[in-house]
Amino acid sequence: MGAMTGAAQDAVFEDSVTWGNISAYQVEEFVGMANRGHSSAQYFVGRCYFNGYHLPKDRYKAVEFWGKAAQKDHTEALYYMGHCYKYGFGVEKNEARSEEFFQKAIKWMEQELETDIYAPFYLAMCYNYGFGVPVDHNKSIAFLEKAAELGNSQAMVELALEYLNGNNVPKDTAKALENLNKAVEKGNPQAQLHLGYCYLEGEGCVADKAKAKELFQRAADNGLEAAKKALSKL
Repeated sequence: MGAMTGAAQDAVFEDSVTWGNISAYQVEEFVGMANRGHSSAQYFVGRCYFNGYHLPKDRYKAVEFWGKAAQKDHTEALYYMGHCYKYGFGVEKNEARSEEFFQKAIKWMEQELETDIYAPFYLAMCYNYGFGVPVDHNKSIAFLEKAAELGNSQAMVELALEYLNGNNVPKDTAKALENLNKAVEKGNPQAQLHLGYCYLEGEGCVADKAKAKELFQRAADNGLEAAKKALSKL
């Protein structure tokens, strides 16, 4: 794997951790780098502990590693520390501490909007749920669109779901499918799953069970448990 260098490299690992298809070898390397003080590795190890990816599921350990990265102003670690204090994951709930972490994260996100494809994505989540800022769905959608333009496939999926369900935007299945197809081209298994359901149910397209099955299989091959369940029901 080699050393992690720059926002582009980190975005690749961010996708892997988000999708749950990170390898045991990668996690082992992250742990070694985290123990040597690498803030991005500390953040990724925290994600792995939180989700149980090749490490025991342990929210206390997740907070330990995120806390180390947050001390170095790692943007995403600050964001997740905000989550932990807001919901009591591995720490006692503390709204004041939660807001403090979210606001620090937002400060860095705003500086990284042009250089980090995940900065506008997480900023969209902040505005969507009111993390450190007042809820503003217009800004949330705008930042999702910004992230999607930069190539963030997770933002494409979120935008697609907004358009499919008519949440915060007028329902538009054509735009939903456009975003899902773009994310599928980038190998996003969540996009493969949702596009599969569109073909299964004929949502904005001609129903095609064979195409749905193909997409579910691709997502399952990428380790997505929900896709494996979808396949078992066909």
